[in-house]
Amino acid sequence: MPPLADLFAAGLAHARRWALLAAFLGFALGWTAWALLRADAAALVRDDLDAGQRLEAVRWAFAGLLTFCGAYVFAARRRGRPLAEFAAAWNFRLLLLAGAPALVLLAAPGLAEKRGFAPLVASLGLGLLAARTAAAWREPLARQPARPRLAALLLVLVGLGVAATLIHLGVVRHHALVSNIHDLGIFENIVWRSLHGDLLATSLFAGDTFNSEHFAPFLLALVPFYAVSPRAETLIAVQVLWLCSAAIPLYLFARRRSDSLALAFAVGLAFLLSPLVHANALWDFHDLTLAVPLVLWALWAHDGDRRRGLALAVAALLLVREEMGLVVATFGLFAALDGRARRGLLLLALGLAWFVLVARVLAPGTGVGAHADGLRGNLVEATGYGDLVLALLADPPRLVLELLRPDKFGFLLCLGVPLLLLPLLAGRVLLLLLPGAAIFVLSANQYVADPYFHYSSFFLPAVFAAAPVGAMRLQQRLARPLALELAAGVVVAALAFGWAFGLPGGNFRAGFHKVPSALTDAERERHAWLAELAARLPPDACVAATGDVGAHLAARRCFAFFPARLDVDFLVLHREDVNAKHMPLLRTLRVERRFRTVEEQHKILVLERNP
Repeated sequence: MPPLADLFAAGLAHARRWALLAAFLGFALGWTAWALLRADAAALVRDDLDAGQRLEAVRWAFAGLLTFCGAYVFAARRRGRPLAEFAAAWNFRLLLLAGAPALVLLAAPGLAEKRGFAPLVASLGLGLLAARTAAAWREPLARQPARPRLAALLLVLVGLGVAATLIHLGVVRHHALVSNIHDLGIFENIVWRSLHGDLLATSLFAGDTFNSEHFAPFLLALVPFYAVSPRAETLIAVQVLWLCSAAIPLYLFARRRSDSLALAFAVGLAFLLSPLVHANALWDFHDLTLAVPLVLWALWAHDGDRRRGLALAVAALLLVREEMGLVVATFGLFAALDGRARRGLLLLALGLAWFVLVARVLAPGTGVGAHADGLRGNLVEATGYGDLVLALLADPPRLVLELLRPDKFGFLLCLGVPLLLLPLLAGRVLLLLLPGAAIFVLSANQYVADPYFHYSSFFLPAVFAAAPVGAMRLQQRLARPLALELAAGVVVAALAFGWAFGLPGGNFRAGFHKVPSALTDAERERHAWLAELAARLPPDACVAATGDVGAHLAARRCFAFFPARLDVDFLVLHREDVNAKHMPLLRTLRVERRFRTVEEQHKILVLERNP
C-alpha cells in the first residue's frame, strides 16, 4: 500500500488536472436544474430564499456533482481510457456548462431594465465560455466539409422566420393601439399623399411638407408597395422585410472579409436575433431605419470592387435622410484608408457636397434648424452645423465624458456584447460610426441612448460589419485560427443577450411600450370599429386625433394631431390618451359648442364641428 503522502500527492494531481473543474461543472449543472425547475428566478436575484429552499438547492447541486463525476468514471471504464485523461479532455468539451447558472440570471423578469449591466456581463461571459468550449471541438468540427449553400439557406430561413414573427407582432402592436401618430401616422400620411400626387407632403408639419423636418426622398420608393395595399400595416411589413434583408449583404461582406463560413453565418444570425434590430423593426416606422441595409450593401460592393453596386447603394443612401451625406463622406474616408484613395476622395467630396446642398438649398429647415431643442446644454442655441463642429473641436474631453455616462456606455455595450466586443478591434471600419457618434454625444434626447428606439440605426451596420474584421485582426495578432471558436461565441452571446433583453413576445419593448404578442377580444372589436370609422369619415374631411388612434386615420389629405390643430371637421379622441392638460381645452370646446359629440365607442370619442 503506498504511503499516505503519496496518496495525498496523487489526489492533488487529480484535482488539479480534472477533478476540481469536473466538480464545478457538476455542481453548476445540478444547481441550475434546481433553479429552473423548483425556484423563482426573481427570488434568486433578490436572495429571497428560506432555509428549506437553500438546503434543497445545495442537495440538488451536490447530486449534480456526484452524477457528473460518476458519469465520467462510467464512460472512462467503458472506453478503456485512464480516468484523468478522459475527464480532463471532456471538461473542456463541456466547459459551457459552467455558465449554466447564468441562464437563471438571464431568465429573471425585468432584470435587463433594472440591472442592465448584470445580463450584459452574463451574456459576454457565456459567449467567451462558448468560444473556449468550441476550441476543444476544433478538430472534429474542422473535418466537416464546408456547405455554403446550406449555411445561406439556413440564414435565409431564419430571416424569413424572424421577419414573419416581427410582422405579426408589428400588426398586433398597431391593432392594440400601441402605435402612434408619431411616427407611423406621419409616414403613412406622407406616403398616402405622395400616392395621390403631393410628393413628400404632410399636413402634420409646417409648410405642409416633410421637408420642414427631414429630407427623405427615398420614402417615395415605398409608394408602389403602399399602392397595392394602402394601409399602415403595409409600411410595417415593408420596414420589417427591408431591415431583415440587411442580413444578406452582412453575410456576404463577412464571408469575404473573414473567409470563414462559420463566422459569416454567426454574425448574420446575431443580426437577425438582435433585440436592437427588432426594436427598429417594430417601433412604428422611421426613415432612418431604411439606411441600415444600404450601408451594408455599399460595404459589400466596395469590398468586392463592384462599382455599379456601390454607386446604386450610395445614391439610394443619400436620399434616405439629410444626415446620410455625412455618412457617405465618412464612407469615403474609410474607402481612402482602405486602399482605394481615388474612390474614397470622390465619395468624401460627394457626401459633403450633397450635405451642403440639402442643408442650404433643398431643405434648409431640416437637421439642426428643426431639432435644436434636442441638443445638449448651451448648444440649444445653435444656429447651424458650424456651431456643432466648433463645439466638437473646442472641448474634446467632454466628448469622452459623454460616452462614459452610464446610459450611453451601457448602450455601447449593448451593441458590442452580442459580438464578443470584436468590433473594438476592427480599426478603420469604425470610422463609419463617426456621424452616429457625433449625434450620440451632442444629443440631449435620452432616447438616443435607449437600445429600444430607432437611433441605433446609426450604429448597427458599422458595428455588425466590424465584427468579422475585428475577428480576423485578433486571429492575426494571436497567429492561430480562431474563426470557429469566435463564431460559436458570437452565437451563444447573441442568444443570451436576446433572451435577457427580451425577444419579442416576452419582456421585449419597442419604443415606450412592451410589444403585445396577441390581441384580446376587446382589442379586436375596438380595431374593427376604428377601421370602420376611418372608412366612414368623409375623405375630404379634416381630422385631428390623439396619438394612439391617429395612426389608424392618417390616410387622408388633411390630418392633424390633437391638440396642435383645432380648425378641423372632426376630432377623434381616445380617452386613455387625453391627459389633464387637455381637459380645460375640451371644456372650452364644449362650452363654446364648437363641436358636438356624434359617437363614442371603446372609450373613443368622435366630435364633429358644428355648422
